[in-house]
Amino acid sequence: MRALDPGHPEYPARLRDLSRPPAPIFLQGPWDHAGPIVAVVGSRNARPEGIELTRWLAGALAREGIAVVSGLARGIDGAAHEGALEAGGRSGAVLGTPLDEVYPPEHRDLHEQLATSLGLMSELAPGTPTTRRTFAARNRILAAISHAVILVQADVKSGALITVRAAERLRRPVGAVPWNPTDELAASPNALIREGRAVLIRNARDVLTLMGEAHSPVMATGAPGAPVATTATPSSRALDDPRPSIERRVLAELGRRAEPLDVVATRADLPAAETSAALLALELAGLARREPGGRFRLAPGA
Repeated sequence: MRALDPGHPEYPARLRDLSRPPAPIFLQGPWDHAGPIVAVVGSRNARPEGIELTRWLAGALAREGIAVVSGLARGIDGAAHEGALEAGGRSGAVLGTPLDEVYPPEHRDLHEQLATSLGLMSELAPGTPTTRRTFAARNRILAAISHAVILVQADVKSGALITVRAAERLRRPVGAVPWNPTDELAASPNALIREGRAVLIRNARDVLTLMGEAHSPVMATGAPGAPVATTATPSSRALDDPRPSIERRVLAELGRRAEPLDVVATRADLPAAETSAALLALELAGLARREPGGRFRLAPGA
């Protein structure tokens, strides 16, 4: 563990964009990623479908050379870390506890993996008591170190919205994954998209586009909006994202009779997470309809 003040040459440069940068910031692990860093955040009480989708999205981002960061909380945070690591990518966490404290306890193994991946970060010195306020405060740091913030599932009171608001103040681009409007965890992502505060995210290509439109996909240092070339630019294969062909495969398996997600996935010979993402895109395009009980069918006229 090392403690760095803002004037130290190894102090994370993007934290200086904060009006009051942490002084010091405590780091464990390398924190040496030269390319884009994306924060994926959301509810601690995420639905199983949201967990699957988050793992899939984080894995896709990791395969494009993007480091995925989050807050090590239960739910969406943990899924984002796991998805990136399982894909062979890098992930790091900003903690609401000191670095030597593991919370939640069931994330001990994940805590250890992150410490040797991108790393762990906290503004709390060892032995500092933790409160709800320390967890909320860490979210501004999470937004600051990221080149974009993606919200998956969150209700109107979710702490993940603190990260979103911090990103807006710092002029970091924000994306959100839309969800079933009857689910309370769709309230915040859908509202952000509707209000024009977030770009609709369906896959990794959408995240790359979001960062490209904000002129910040490869920013390593400097003020928001000032791109700096690095050696870890996302590969050009992002422009050849296979998602449309997967959507066609899923669409071909839909009929007038509503079927459960797992049935559609089996017929399309696809993982449930990819099928779920494709069905979401088809819903948004007006080609599929979600029925009660998480069943799907062709939309009328499709």
